Amino acid sequence: MILTFMRHPPIDESDERCIGHTDVALSPAGWAALLPLAERACRLRPDRVLCSDLQRCQLLGEAIATRLGLAAEPNATWREVNFGMWENRTWSDIQSTEPRVLGEWLADFDKVSPPGGESFQQLQARVLSAIRSQITEPQSDIGLPPVLQAESSTGVSAVVPGESGTGVSPVVSSTGETRVLRPHYLVVTHAGVIRAAASAFTGAPLRNAFERAVPYGSLTSFSWDGGRRSPLRFAVDIEPLAQGRVT
Repeated sequence: MILTFMRHPPIDESDERCIGHTDVALSPAGWAALLPLAERACRLRPDRVLCSDLQRCQLLGEAIATRLGLAAEPNATWREVNFGMWENRTWSDIQSTEPRVLGEWLADFDKVSPPGGESFQQLQARVLSAIRSQITEPQSDIGLPPVLQAESSTGVSAVVPGESGTGVSPVVSSTGETRVLRPHYLVVTHAGVIRAAASAFTGAPLRNAFERAVPYGSLTSFSWDGGRRSPLRFAVDIEPLAQGRVT
């Protein structure tokens, strides 16, 4: 199976606001990039297009799905981390009014939640739960990838495929060559979600999540062949079109 995450097009970051669940619109650059990003994603030929229900993701998800003759599947579980009471406030305002609380969050953002929000550990647990409930469980006959959850900060047990079979269906081509069809899932989402998933799948510490560059429009893919001990492959595709701050 192939699971690809795509970050949404650019939004306006000029006033440096804390944006998580806030449903902000695309910037002029985001609108200009929307269709080129959709065309680029269509070249992946995904079997399903899932997306965050916030407009900066849903607009792109729907543009991709429409071109492929699919229906986009928006869901709130793919939203960015919830910043709670800090949502849509400028970072300078938060710093001036809540310096101690902000300092505690910056020191341990993986474990500490903003007031009324969620920590990155909670975000990661939400993302992994969404992958299981919306992708791997409905298609359990394809087998499950060996997600390194035991090494992630969620403490969830590792997901390991069953003993019998590869979990994917072999197909014999007209030339007699046997090949395996791997379903491809595309999730249009946010940088925090992508970082949380990548940390879990690669076993990297969630604390180091922000070391991973996730520009607008970039693609982060994980592929797995279906065998019990086959490795989980990881790749990032960043093109010049994916502009904006790496945040």
